[in-house]
Amino acid sequence: MTTQKLGLRSRHSIQRRVLAALAVSICVALPSQTVLAQKNSAVLVLGQEATPPTLDPHFSTSVATRNVAMHIFEQLVTRDESNQVIPELAQSWQISPDQLTYTFKIRTGLKFHNGKTLTSADIKASFDRYKRVGLAKVTLAPVVSMTAPDPATFVIKVDKPQPVFLEELSAFVVPIAIIPAEQADREGGKLEMIGTGPFQFVEWVPDSHIRLKRFDAYKPDTRYKGTEGFGGNKKVWFDTVDFKIVKEPGARVAGLESGQLQIIEDLPGESAKRLVSNKSIVIYDLKNFWLHGAWVNHARPPTDNLQVRRAIQIALDMEEIMEIATDGAYTLQPGLQYPGNPYYVTNGAALYNVKDPKKAAALLKEAGYKGEELVIITNSSYQTMHKAAQIVAEQLKAIGLKVRVDVFDWGSAMNKRRDKDAWNLWFTGQGTGPSIGPFTAMKDVVSPQKNQFVADPTLDALFAELVTGATFEARKATFGKFQERVYDQVLFLKFGDLIRKQAARANVKGFVPYRIPRLWNVWVEG
Repeated sequence: MTTQKLGLRSRHSIQRRVLAALAVSICVALPSQTVLAQKNSAVLVLGQEATPPTLDPHFSTSVATRNVAMHIFEQLVTRDESNQVIPELAQSWQISPDQLTYTFKIRTGLKFHNGKTLTSADIKASFDRYKRVGLAKVTLAPVVSMTAPDPATFVIKVDKPQPVFLEELSAFVVPIAIIPAEQADREGGKLEMIGTGPFQFVEWVPDSHIRLKRFDAYKPDTRYKGTEGFGGNKKVWFDTVDFKIVKEPGARVAGLESGQLQIIEDLPGESAKRLVSNKSIVIYDLKNFWLHGAWVNHARPPTDNLQVRRAIQIALDMEEIMEIATDGAYTLQPGLQYPGNPYYVTNGAALYNVKDPKKAAALLKEAGYKGEELVIITNSSYQTMHKAAQIVAEQLKAIGLKVRVDVFDWGSAMNKRRDKDAWNLWFTGQGTGPSIGPFTAMKDVVSPQKNQFVADPTLDALFAELVTGATFEARKATFGKFQERVYDQVLFLKFGDLIRKQAARANVKGFVPYRIPRLWNVWVEG
C-alpha cells in the first residue's frame, strides 16, 4: 500500500472545505484458514453498500448486481482464482482446426431453480438474449450462428478466428448468465431470477435486503476441490443469506461489531484502525480493487469539446483526490491494467496526473469556454466516489469551470448514466473488467456500449484488432494504442488504484476475499 502525504497549503484549503481530517489505513494480514468441520446454520447476513439497479446479470455493469446475481446464476465457462478460463456448466469444449467452430458439451442432470432440467436449448436461448439486450453484446459480434444439435451439445460458429473468444465468453463484468429458455424474450431488467446456481432467489425488499436461500437440488461440480473464482465445487452451509443494504459506513461497522452483520463488503480505513485489535473481527485487504475515476461524456457541452476535456484532464491532482477519497488506501499509476498484469502498459502516461491548473485555465480560455455548467453525477452509496466528486469539483472550479454536483443513490446514478443529456462526468470504480484483462475494459468505450456516447471508429477498429490479434505481443501492442487513445481523447479520467478492506466476524470460516463476496463454502463456527 502506498500512503501519500499532502503537505501543500492549497490542498489543506480544499480539505477544510470538503472533508474532515483523514486517518491512515492499516494493513491487516489475512489469517491462515484452519480446516474445521462445516455445519449448517440458519442465516448469514452480509452488509452491502449499494442497492442494485437490477438483478438482471445481462443488463447491468454494477458491482451491486454481481454481488447477488453471481450466487443465483452460472455461466457456460468462467474464471478460476487466477483468472484463467475454466468450465462451469460446460463439461468440455473443442475448437475446430480452422478456429471457426466451438463445440461445447454440457454437464447433464443439472436443474434450474424452477425444477426444469438444463439443456443446450437453454444455453442457446441465453446467448440469443445476451446478443439482443446484453450490455456487453459486442462479445458476440463475431458469432454467425449458434445451434443446439442435441440436448447436451452447444455449437458456436464465428466469422473469423478469435484467439481470445473463450476469455471473452468467460468474462463476468456483464456475465453471459444461463437462464431458462422461456425467459429469452424478456427485455433488459425484466428477467425472473431463475438460474442454476447454489442459491435461489426469495425476495427483494427495497432499501432493506435481498434474500436468497439454499437451492437443495444444486449439484456441486466435483471436478474441483473447492472455490475457483466464480466456479468450483460450491457448497452452501446456510438456509438463507441476506444481502442487507446498509448505505451508511458507520452503520455497517456497528452492525459488524454487534454481530448483526457477519460480513461487510467495505470497511472504512478509519474503522479498520480502530478494529485492528478486536479479536472478534477479521480484516482483509484487497489490493487493486478498482480503478477510481470518472467517465467523460462527449455528447454534452462543454465536454463535447476536446480542449475543455484536456483542460479538465491536466488540471486534476490525482494524489489529492485519492488521498482524501480513500483515507490513504491507494496507489498512483497511469495504467488501465494493474502492474503485474500481462497487458500492463504506460501509453498515455504523459497526460496522467499533470496537475497544472494554470495551464488548464489557459486552455479553457483558448477553448472558448463561456461558463456552461459542467454536471458531475456521483452517488451516496460508495463514499470514495462521493468524496472524489467533491474534490474534483473544487479543483475544476479553481480553473474557472462552473460545476454542479448531483448526488443520487447507486441505482438512480446508474440509470442517469444512460441519459446523455444528464451529465458530463460520471464517477465510478472500474473493477472486475480492468483487473482481469483488456478485452472487458475496452468494451465500455466501443460500440455499442459507448460510455462516452459518441462512437469512436478508431476505438472500434482497435477492439476488432485486439480480439483477432494472432499473438500475445500483437494484442498487447494494440492495447497500448487503445490506452493511448483513451488518454488522448479523454474518455476516462483515471484517478488511481483503490485498496479496499472487507471484514467478517472471526467465527465466519471459509470466507476468501474477492472482487465479489462469495458465500458458498462459507460457514459459521460454534
